[in-house]
Amino acid sequence: MKRLSLDEVRDALPDLAELRPLLDHLLSRSEADPARTWSGSGRLGTVGSWLVPTESLSKQALADIAAREAAHLAELYALVGRALSALASGEATAAAEAWLAAAALEESAERPSAAAAYAAAAYAASRDERDGRTAGLALRRRARATKALGDLPVALDLYIRSYETAQAVSDLQGSAEAAIGAGNVLEEQGRWHDADRWYRTALAALEAAPRRGSETWQALLNLHIVMRSSGRVEESVPLLQQAAAAAGADPEVSLPFLENARGQLSMARGSFQEAADRFRAALDAAVGARAKVTIRLNLAEALFAQGRLLDAAEQARDAEREAIRMGLAAKLPEVYRLLGRLASEQDDPDAFVLFERALELVRDRHLPALEEAVTLQAYADAEARGGDPDAAKRLSEEASASFAALGFRGMRSRWVDVFGSHEEAEIPLTEEAEDA
Repeated sequence: MKRLSLDEVRDALPDLAELRPLLDHLLSRSEADPARTWSGSGRLGTVGSWLVPTESLSKQALADIAAREAAHLAELYALVGRALSALASGEATAAAEAWLAAAALEESAERPSAAAAYAAAAYAASRDERDGRTAGLALRRRARATKALGDLPVALDLYIRSYETAQAVSDLQGSAEAAIGAGNVLEEQGRWHDADRWYRTALAALEAAPRRGSETWQALLNLHIVMRSSGRVEESVPLLQQAAAAAGADPEVSLPFLENARGQLSMARGSFQEAADRFRAALDAAVGARAKVTIRLNLAEALFAQGRLLDAAEQARDAEREAIRMGLAAKLPEVYRLLGRLASEQDDPDAFVLFERALELVRDRHLPALEEAVTLQAYADAEARGGDPDAAKRLSEEASASFAALGFRGMRSRWVDVFGSHEEAEIPLTEEAEDA
């Protein structure tokens, strides 16, 4: 029996929502083709060439997927029934809470479109209630799901509406969460100036809140990142120190994020071995798959900067395997961009294959425009190195236009996410945010 590649499976399957769990299952269990791993083409391989194990298509395996989907649907229908019963009894808040539970269930199953729909139902049920806390939470959950779908302008609008709703009922914790969410969206868009202001708004709300949780160190860390990324490297250092101090009571959760940030700071300063040491410490402390993939790619970058190309490629391939196994396909463009740069550094004329796959994934999954801009920049550099000045010029112009559309005056630095300064904000904060 022939083993199908993921590209063959994707081409064969109709594009139907009910088949998505099957495709995700096959993606997470696929494996690199051993016949290609040690061949010349192996280092240019991408996830599309990975093979689906025969046992993943057995009757039992398919029955297990169907059973899991049935159990999920039964739990979902129970929550829908609870929401409708609450509405029939005139208990709007209870209905909204059931809808929010349904949204959380869909979010845990990596179904952001469904999560957004249930969060919208929660908002519709609660928006006329006197206590706007539930409505504000519903807006934030819908914003988070919308952000996962890649619709960043709508996600930003929802976070701002949530902030205004929380402010109206003096929900300081909700205000801070919404402001951090808005900052996260703007950060993904590369709009450092706007993100900076929203993170400061979150910190102002947390200062006035009766209790402070992890949001304080997270907001400080995010503020450090946007300052460093916009070129204010040394100015960002005190904020990283403040984040570490604020996270003192939460070391297990905060350590990987803080060590990763310290590693990125070392990269920005050109201290590459120190950065690698920080990233290894962060990797040892990391628990979540997404954090591990991100940190491992940063470690690969630090090794690359030291000229350790084989070690860097090994870390990048480990990140690829983990991203595929854990269903983190959105991280794969970064993997292939880095592998493309490594191949180009070794004068491989076919490095373009990796950049093309990265761009394909960015566009197919509607990832942030900054991802495409950085990929085009790296692709242009590779073409220039490979001796194709016309392609390099075209790609560089596309990259420049993408960065300019995001408000940057310069492109990404070679080894770390530091960009040119951002233009003035196009969307002002609300009056409440400016007063915070």
